[in-house]
Amino acid sequence: MSTEERTVRLLLFAQARELLGFRERSIRVHPEETPHQLLERISPGFFEKILGARVSLDLEYCSWDCPIGEAEELAVIPPVSGG
Repeated sequence: MSTEERTVRLLLFAQARELLGFRERSIRVHPEETPHQLLERISPGFFEKILGARVSLDLEYCSWDCPIGEAEELAVIPPVSGG
């Protein structure tokens, strides 16, 4: 796996979009960087503000500690409440 920096498309929904102020953005990452590290880098304290959010890489749910690797898209999906 390459350690060169690359671009990933970051998608944010609901509270995550409101917190960071954008819906979609291209972000430079290293393949070994995790979604957790990326979100803390661009928004320190993110996980203290949004509890229970899920993450997906290329449309598949994964762990926050999974390396981004060669994924082209990372999506943050906050918990959904309904009634």
